[in-house]
Amino acid sequence: MMEPEAVQRRNVGFPTLNVASLVLQSSLHAKVLSCLFFIAYFISFSPVVGKYLCVIPGYVLPPNLWIWTLLTHNFLQSHIWMVIIDICIIFVSSKFLESVWSSIQLLVFVLVVTTSSAVATSLVYMFIYYVTRNTDYLFETFIYGLGAYIGGFTVVLKQFMPAEPFAPVPHAVFKNLPLLSIIISTPLSWFGVFPAPYPMQISFGVLFAWIYLRFYQRHTNGSKGDMAEDFTFAT
Repeated sequence: MMEPEAVQRRNVGFPTLNVASLVLQSSLHAKVLSCLFFIAYFISFSPVVGKYLCVIPGYVLPPNLWIWTLLTHNFLQSHIWMVIIDICIIFVSSKFLESVWSSIQLLVFVLVVTTSSAVATSLVYMFIYYVTRNTDYLFETFIYGLGAYIGGFTVVLKQFMPAEPFAPVPHAVFKNLPLLSIIISTPLSWFGVFPAPYPMQISFGVLFAWIYLRFYQRHTNGSKGDMAEDFTFAT
């Protein structure tokens, strides 16, 4: 028998991309976050201030432990068009997730996905440093943006609407969106469209979101996780 959450997640509609409607009907915290993205974008023009808000592998890990950057790095972007994309993601995802989760569930999900992805990405760059002995990987690598959250959100869409299409092309259904986000972001980072760590952030966002939703998320009925067959890692 299917769990109540498994039944519920098949009856959730994706919000239409009507910009005016999304903005007007969005929650207060989504509007506040959008303002913070704009403010952080202009702050990022200052190399000194931006350095203390990005995740830098050599500083966020011991012995320096700039742990506040695990939160602040999400708000920074180097291009205004990326800021606009991030804000659209915030409005769309908050509209969708607030209809199926409580505010606490949403906050926990965001913190788990973004902080764990930032730490994991930093560890990868630290490993690259130990192999190459190039200190640029420690102190000149800047991890920022909503890549991890975007990757995590694609997993949520797969969980709730695996068979629904998101584009009028073959195989463009939400269950394939996590893998597609990784595949598309990788070459774009090679050409400088995305920052170099972005595909890694998205990949870890997908991984940690799936682990959390599959095994650890607590539901209102006291159960944990989602053991549905169409939500296995192999799918």
